[in-house]
Amino acid sequence: MSLGKALFHRSARPGLYRRIALRSSNPAPAPSEANPSSAQLASDRDDVFKVFPERKTVETVVGDLPLSPVMDPTFWEARQRHQLPKVKAGKPQNSVERQLRANPFANALATPVRMCALTRTRLPNFFLQEFSIVSHPETGDPWFLPHSLIPDEPAAAADAAAENTDDRGIEEAMQEAESEEMRESAENTESEQLDSPEAQNPTCEVLTGDARPHGPAVYVLARQDLLSSFTVRGSGYHQAAKRIAGASPRFRRLANKVVWRKDMDTYILGLLRQDVVNELLYLSKLCVENGRYYIVKCYGWDDVKYKHKGSVLWFGEPEESAGAGQSHDQPGPFAVFDIQGETPKGDAANYSVAVHNIPMLLGPEQARRVVEEAGALKDGSIFMLAGRRTAKLELKLWRLQGYLSDYL
Repeated sequence: MSLGKALFHRSARPGLYRRIALRSSNPAPAPSEANPSSAQLASDRDDVFKVFPERKTVETVVGDLPLSPVMDPTFWEARQRHQLPKVKAGKPQNSVERQLRANPFANALATPVRMCALTRTRLPNFFLQEFSIVSHPETGDPWFLPHSLIPDEPAAAADAAAENTDDRGIEEAMQEAESEEMRESAENTESEQLDSPEAQNPTCEVLTGDARPHGPAVYVLARQDLLSSFTVRGSGYHQAAKRIAGASPRFRRLANKVVWRKDMDTYILGLLRQDVVNELLYLSKLCVENGRYYIVKCYGWDDVKYKHKGSVLWFGEPEESAGAGQSHDQPGPFAVFDIQGETPKGDAANYSVAVHNIPMLLGPEQARRVVEEAGALKDGSIFMLAGRRTAKLELKLWRLQGYLSDYL
């Protein structure tokens, strides 16, 4: 009698016989055969399964299975869409793209659409002012900051700081590092004895002391009269900063603590004006030193029609006209100058170019500074912008026009 039959007779469980018989009929493989090092796993093969994102299924040897989000490429594409850097625009491929990039008005209208947190108006974000909540570097209080208008730190200052760091001796740097470590350890010991920072200051969970913008931005109409009404009682927008702070669910609990500058409207106006001044001085430098023709002088309004059909910069009446007592109507907000011309096919057409009253936009002091420092803007009162490189300046001038306007 075999060993399997003998165990079957001694046991009342037939299942035990089947297991023992199976083990006895299939001898154990050798150690080298049980774990072959060169064997290919099924997960390493490319033909084991196929993913079908459109059907949300996975085709396997045992049949179709539901597709997990971890394996879904469309899921990861949507999740990382706003985390990956955007691809920079390449060179224009045709004349239509070149005309689009050279047109400042088309570029402004092509910006992403956003909604004003107060008026609920949806506009391209060119016509809106962006605000972010940042913590004050000294007090830690939450403040509203128009970070899109804040200029970056000059590269010269960063280079000077790097040079000062390199010039210090190794011994001095080591001593400073040791003192910093000792101070941090003392602060950590003291903080353990006190309550948690989150309980003392609820803003520290979402804000830091590095004065950098955090979280989603809040958009408001870029109008000086609207921003100035935030501090005027009875205007309908008094303490509107709390309302726009509550527009973001992340910062809603900071609505009663956020700080709004009382001079925010004039502060933004100064930033916009300074940005235009810097751009004018930069283009003027290119014209004087490199012989470019981004700023062209016009000898009267009749000469405008023969230029490059760019925006017109008006700096006031000529000195000879003012001395003779002659006065002319100065351009107002959103003024245009009509020109009769022809289309590329030869048909008659009328063009309109924007006219910017520089003393009104920049103020007398800044306008005087531009005339004194910009070599390309001397000895004249009417100038025209020419070339695609001036499209950025025209955008800034148009934005400043809209910010100062009070026609509504």
